[in-house]
Amino acid sequence: MSADIDLARLLGGAILPSPAWRRHWLATLCQQQLPLDELAEQLGGDPALSGKIIGLANAGVPPGERRHAAVNAAMLAAIGLPALRQAFAAPAVSTAACEHFDAQRFWSHSLAMACAARVAGDALQLAPADELYSCGLLANCGQLALATLHPQEYGQLLGQYGDAARTRLLCAESQRFGHHQLALSATLMRGWGMPDILCDAVLCHAAPPGFGRAGRMTELAWLLKLADSFADLILRNGAGSRAPALATARVLGMDAEYMETLLRHSNAEWSEWCEILEPQAHVVPCRTRSGTRRAASQVFSEFI
Repeated sequence: MSADIDLARLLGGAILPSPAWRRHWLATLCQQQLPLDELAEQLGGDPALSGKIIGLANAGVPPGERRHAAVNAAMLAAIGLPALRQAFAAPAVSTAACEHFDAQRFWSHSLAMACAARVAGDALQLAPADELYSCGLLANCGQLALATLHPQEYGQLLGQYGDAARTRLLCAESQRFGHHQLALSATLMRGWGMPDILCDAVLCHAAPPGFGRAGRMTELAWLLKLADSFADLILRNGAGSRAPALATARVLGMDAEYMETLLRHSNAEWSEWCEILEPQAHVVPCRTRSGTRRAASQVFSEFI
């Protein structure tokens, strides 16, 4: 039996939750008139708010003009601080807990995948790096939607299938809810005005089409699959099998050594965000990556 998904409310940003402290912290930064480039970096750690802000910006873009695909200072300036304050001040969504859904892992994995998509995508020059970052960040927001909209039913599915059987989980999600998590992610991104090619890549990145089909979209889907594998390794501190990541990397024309280089880059970028992800980080004024970004020569921190 299929459960209804309220796409209209999802697209309006009324359901997807962000940690309450995070919204409060961003509202405080707006009141302090933090430089917009630093505010954009703060937003870059939150899939739900990033999607909502991109959608807010694109709602004001005239037909035929280029739409926004990444959070940056120019976009925030176009929205204006009053509208941003209103977005950040929206009350936190009150929902039941979803058993077996690890919210902290979801936030961490989303950010790790975003960093990996930017690093690997920049190396392969498949698309603008900031747009690939957004794509990686938002690629799994459909799972957050399922856990929020149907916590009891989705918790049961997670308990039955778990992350270790993702293909089976996606099929079960489609049967139960009419949409699987990646289809929901792509629908949300499309509703927020993201380019179709990025939305299509998100939709099929768990099982990309044969390389060379559908042109650049296929390459982007394989890139997201690699970023997903990198995120899993990053959250395990580099432990575990490299086989899934290496198989994907070879499709993209990388050897094992180059893949490991990009993985170290991705891990180094993600590590700069670790303290920002912690709830207690909001008590420190204006903590952003802008003031602490490492020199390129120091970026190759090895896994321990």
